[in-house]
Amino acid sequence: MRRFKYSLMNIVIILSVVTSLCSALYEDQIGKFDWRKKFVGTIKFGYFDAQNADKSIVATDENVLAAISSKNGDILWRKVFETDNTRGEIKFLHVTREGKSIASQSGDQSPFDIITVNGNNPFFFRGYNMNNGNLLWEWSITATSQDPENSLFFFKEYSMYHVLPIWNSHIEVTEYHASTGQQSNPTTSSIFAAYITKDNCVLNGQYFACIVKEQLLVIDLIADQNNLRTKAIESPNSSIKVIRGKDNVIQVGKSVLNLEDLTVIYENKNDVELYIESDKIIRVVQNEKDVKILTENAELSSIEDLPETLDNNLKIMATKCKPKRDDTNQIACRFLLSTNDGAIALVQQGKIKWVREESLTKISAVEFIELSLSDAQGAIEEELNSGDEEHSNSDILSSLYRRLHSQYGMIKNIVLHLLGLGPPPSFSQRAGLVRDDFGLHKMMVIMTKSGKLFGIDNVSGKQHWVRVLKNSEGFSNGQGIRLLVQRTSKFYPLPTQCVIIAREKITGNGIIFQFNPLSGQTIDKGLLNLDYKIKQAALLNYGDNFLRPILLVDTNDNVHILPESSLKQADGFFFYTVNRQTGFLNGYMIQHENNKVDLLPTWNLNLGGTENEQKITHVVSKNSVERVHSQGRVLADRSVLYKYINPNLIAVVTEGPDSIHKYMLNVHLIDVVSGSIVFSMNHRRAKGPVRIVHSENWLVYSFYNEKIRRNEITSIELYEGKTQTNSTIWSSLNAPPSPLVERQTYIISSSIAALRETITEKGITNKHVLMALDSGAVVEMPWMLLDPRRNSMVPTEYEGIIPYIPELVIQHENTINYNQTIAKISGIYTAASGLESTCLVMVYGLDIFVTRVSPSKTFDLLKEDFDYFLISIVLIGLITASYVVKHLAAKKTIKQAWK
Repeated sequence: MRRFKYSLMNIVIILSVVTSLCSALYEDQIGKFDWRKKFVGTIKFGYFDAQNADKSIVATDENVLAAISSKNGDILWRKVFETDNTRGEIKFLHVTREGKSIASQSGDQSPFDIITVNGNNPFFFRGYNMNNGNLLWEWSITATSQDPENSLFFFKEYSMYHVLPIWNSHIEVTEYHASTGQQSNPTTSSIFAAYITKDNCVLNGQYFACIVKEQLLVIDLIADQNNLRTKAIESPNSSIKVIRGKDNVIQVGKSVLNLEDLTVIYENKNDVELYIESDKIIRVVQNEKDVKILTENAELSSIEDLPETLDNNLKIMATKCKPKRDDTNQIACRFLLSTNDGAIALVQQGKIKWVREESLTKISAVEFIELSLSDAQGAIEEELNSGDEEHSNSDILSSLYRRLHSQYGMIKNIVLHLLGLGPPPSFSQRAGLVRDDFGLHKMMVIMTKSGKLFGIDNVSGKQHWVRVLKNSEGFSNGQGIRLLVQRTSKFYPLPTQCVIIAREKITGNGIIFQFNPLSGQTIDKGLLNLDYKIKQAALLNYGDNFLRPILLVDTNDNVHILPESSLKQADGFFFYTVNRQTGFLNGYMIQHENNKVDLLPTWNLNLGGTENEQKITHVVSKNSVERVHSQGRVLADRSVLYKYINPNLIAVVTEGPDSIHKYMLNVHLIDVVSGSIVFSMNHRRAKGPVRIVHSENWLVYSFYNEKIRRNEITSIELYEGKTQTNSTIWSSLNAPPSPLVERQTYIISSSIAALRETITEKGITNKHVLMALDSGAVVEMPWMLLDPRRNSMVPTEYEGIIPYIPELVIQHENTINYNQTIAKISGIYTAASGLESTCLVMVYGLDIFVTRVSPSKTFDLLKEDFDYFLISIVLIGLITASYVVKHLAAKKTIKQAWK
């Protein structure tokens, strides 16, 4: 009994210690207002696990190694390598096909199931456990020969082979022990091959094959003698490529060859996708809607009515077949497919089991769209809308009629709904896409670089619709596909409308796609192929039906307005163009006369230097929906320092080499209407990556200080002074004198991946800067810590400025994604909600994370733990007491009157 008491006491003590070490920020709110989705990227290599049929191993172009469940497509484990391809790019993947782990040849019983080769000189060789992804061993090599980026690799019997072709000269082959990195041979073998070129040679397994004139030359890289064999081919211009699924098989023209004996094993007459599984040729025959996966004499799988969300150009990345349980001698196969738009799909028995939309790892544009009104809200909106011509002469009787008619319609709809006789619900009603009271529920419209368009719920993360724009891409100057909002949902009952502006891959001409962002349905003609190349695109002010017309300028400086009836809207419109390579900026004005639109050049700037050594890396403007609540800042002496708020101001960052300081980074603030440079700042021996955010009268950007070897962040504020030139209308043509500039630089301990400011509907809430760190954390940084007026060691009593400290401390409690690490962050998007205190946030990269922040706390919202019962009791008590006191006071007054 005493021993039992002691053991129980020890358990209690251990549990108390362990629980005391566990803590969480707002534990009851985790996952309540935020969600995260993890991705892997577009597949480069894929294998099915031979031990576990319900798992596949993939390596992607996002430098990710992962295991994916074949049941539901979930990520079982994931290894994210460096973003820089010099160290993180996966150049080779080998997964054992034996059904058991491979033991090392030296007998040290160090098993490995997966081998990867990462980087580009040095090359990192790693072995992983297939079940949990644990790293088992690692070693590296550095090639000293020329052109190490051409290195190729293959695995053979416990050895890794490094193949370095020196084009038009020879091939160097080095053998290493797979798990230790020790060279099996003390010297690197060199094979003379003066005929090899980069375009006509491939490596598959231990064979290096090249097409030379009308011959196929195959080199066995590990043979001791007679390592060269030849075979005549029909055409010297035949293409050569590797067939996935099995080593030592290639396709030359239409013929599929086995490199071991140079025999033709299949003639690809239909020019379809091929794959080899267990010495069987698997063909993929596809058209616009149907896909068939066949062997030479049998159909393995057939996908009819291929979903429009999948690109019809499917590639087999991995196959696993087994005999069927019946006695038909047929086989059943499972296919891991990849598409050109980045999607991953698993097909089994002719059905798509699951699809992973991996194109979301490369997001080009994001917009948060406010949802439409419900039927009841719409009826109220129509009832209160008495400003139009129909109700301009409304009186009390007509208002009463509309109220009764609205109530009758609501009761009628309820009765019909209960009886099942009412009209079918709309798409928004079925999906629950109805505007909430606080405007927190919105539709996230996401455009990817591959031309795929998504409508995702920001509350649940559900994909409501997907559209594919085939053969579309970003523009040649580095600008991605544009997503613009032509009409929001505020103009009820007019539908919301957005437009996609892109470039056609083959011709380079422009593409216009108009759609409803809430349902994904096309509007008007939908996809419109233009007959000219787009140089610049913008939205004009509201035209007919509150729709913003589209302004397009082609490469011949011709102006196009869509729709053409809005030509007058373009008169007096200023815009600019940027050439990132040369550093030239040009400003234009549009003039409309005699029903004709002309383009007038107004100014030009050269920021590239005399020899164009400076390249423009960033062009950042202010948020178009931003509102400035306070025009000035109150100083300690009660005077006001007015902000320099120029809506036409952009920030341009140039980077380039410098003969004296090695690197030079310049930041220019330019008025794009007048072309004047408002302010410039240069940083010597500084380079990118630069992250920048521009808002109101301030600018914040981060860079790497090469001289001191640290990350720094600079903040700039612009002020007009203590007198304001014009408090109503800003004119860049009559701009005030040069602004007063406050600037300060801080040291930050982590590298920054993205910057973004918080934004609210009225601009009353304090602005914070969201910093995405390379570690995967997103920190909410208050502006008081970045304030450039922190230039004194003594705090200012009335202005609330804290003393200057060079180091910018990152407080972990300000991490908005707590332990939900976001891999490879590439951008942050913020949007205003219906609550002035709340800002909606989306962080994207390899993962997507959506949440909301309140920089000034939720001052316009009751807390969740608000005691409604207590306040109700207090209010009832006060109301009762007031009536009792009123009665007693009246009774006392009467008594005093009778005295």
